[in-house]
Amino acid sequence: MITHVVFDFDGTLVDSRELAVQLINELADKGRFARLTAENLEELRNLSIIERCSRLGIPTYKLPWMAIQLARSYRKAVPSLLFNEGIPELLKELRARGLKLIILSSNSEENIRAFLKRHSAEDWVEDIYSGGGAFGKASKLRTLLKRTGLRREQIVYVGDEHRDVEACKQVGVRVIAVLWGVDAEPLLRKSEPNHLVERPAEIAECVGRWSARC
Repeated sequence: MITHVVFDFDGTLVDSRELAVQLINELADKGRFARLTAENLEELRNLSIIERCSRLGIPTYKLPWMAIQLARSYRKAVPSLLFNEGIPELLKELRARGLKLIILSSNSEENIRAFLKRHSAEDWVEDIYSGGGAFGKASKLRTLLKRTGLRREQIVYVGDEHRDVEACKQVGVRVIAVLWGVDAEPLLRKSEPNHLVERPAEIAECVGRWSARC
């Protein structure tokens, strides 16, 4: 039976796309790689992280540096961020059903807690697992399972990128991919999540169906 729903943060819960573009372009000017533009953004949404780096001329060894710089700049912009439409209602619905909510993100715990505090949502979340870099979510999921003592069948992960799906497959955790985040629909379908949703309300419906089968 599903007892916990684990959420990605940026793109999934929070509408941070414009901020991400702004911050990445600031780093592009410093690092001398290509900027994100209206013309290339949709194309990049259909590519993996490695393919995006290649297209923009970003050496993959610079990704950890970029992650640190982005986290620092992100903190200053937290007051401008909002939940994606329908997300507060979804989180309240899941909690009303007795489900526990966890955030597992490559963003920093400081940034996530600052956002939740600003929106009076700190009490909505049971715990936060952060960091791990662009490819560290499988490790973080294993850490979550170990620390909580939860079984794989008790959780479902909700994310917006194909790497989220791949991480969940590595660990054996069910995953719902959302269409309003970073990666485009063809890339998400190619990764074959357990379910793909267009609206937040569909997440509650999906979790309800899975729970009923247990």
